[in-house]
Parts: sequence; structure tokens; C-alpha cells
Amino acid sequence: MLSTETRGTMPIHLDVSHLDRVVIAVVIGDASAAEVMDLGRRFSEAGTRHYRKILDTTAGALIMNDAEVAALVEQLRGRPNADARGPLAFVVDPLRAAPVAEKYAELTAGERPVKIFHSLHAARRWLDEHSKIMPRR
Repeated sequence: MLSTETRGTMPIHLDVSHLDRVVIAVVIGDASAAEVMDLGRRFSEAGTRHYRKILDTTAGALIMNDAEVAALVEQLRGRPNADARGPLAFVVDPLRAAPVAEKYAELTAGERPVKIFHSLHAARRWLDEHSKIMPRR
């Protein structure tokens, strides 16, 4: 069963399935650099860093410049168990550019699996292929 966490009007809604060890974050509207950094903190606090993750931006946008993306990457690298981060699938609108997802993937290449998709179905299939445990589906 998925549990949903939201805070006020935060544009990033988080669904966590501890049973399947997967997190789905959905961006609704524009999400600032501070809100994306808060999302990283929420992953750590919830004990989900090693979970498989989907960050769906098809209904919104990550509003970050290259320096803010680099700061996010450094912040995540500095957290305890940084090497235990699970695979991350970005789902982006095929009709829009995805500079934040592309920059994040570039900066974290080799640290963990990161890939950009245009469909949620393809992202889920890829995450299942990169699972250390078999999801319950």
C-alpha cells in the first residue's frame, strides 16, 4: 500500500511503498531548488535512500540552474550512506527540454543508475530491472 506525504502547498508529492522499496515523487507545477533539496532531505529522513525512485515531472518543472543542481549533488554525496542510493528514473514530458534531469544524470554518472524516460511505464520497467529485490507485482 502506498502512503502519501505532502506538506502544505509543496509542489512535490511523495508516495512511498516500503513493501516494494519504491518512491514516486510527482512534481505538480514549478519546484524550486530549495524544494528539490528538501525532497532529498525527506528521502534521507524516511530511510528511503536505497529505494528505487521515480521523479515524475510531466505535470510540472524543476526550476534549477546548473549551479543549484551541482549543489544538490554535493549535498546528497555528503549525507551518510551516500553510496547506498538506489536507482533513479526521471519521467519527463517528451515535448519539453529536461535540463535539470540531464544535468543531474551527467553529474552522477557512475554513482548509481540514473535514466530519463518519457513514460512512467518504461521507467517502472527499468527500475524493476535494477532492483536488488523482486518487487511485489
